[in-house]
Amino acid sequence: MTAVPVRELRNHTADVVRRVQSGEDITITANGVPVAQLTPVRGGRSPLGRIDLIALLDEPADAALRDDLNELAGDTTDDLGPIR
Repeated sequence: MTAVPVRELRNHTADVVRRVQSGEDITITANGVPVAQLTPVRGGRSPLGRIDLIALLDEPADAALRDDLNELAGDTTDDLGPIR
């Protein structure tokens, strides 16, 4: 595990975060004393997609709620128009 002083974290946050993203565990130190650990998220859950959400709701959800979710979700974002 690598130690990184608070000052380096402050001045090079993006670099330290990239190192953590690549799998490195980093201990943050203040005056040479470990105060925190940055570790990559392991085995995290990925966000649910529309189909996954509907599948989860399919059994216990009532039909009206399922229909409302389908109507709100739509198939594309084409109807949203341009982003300003």
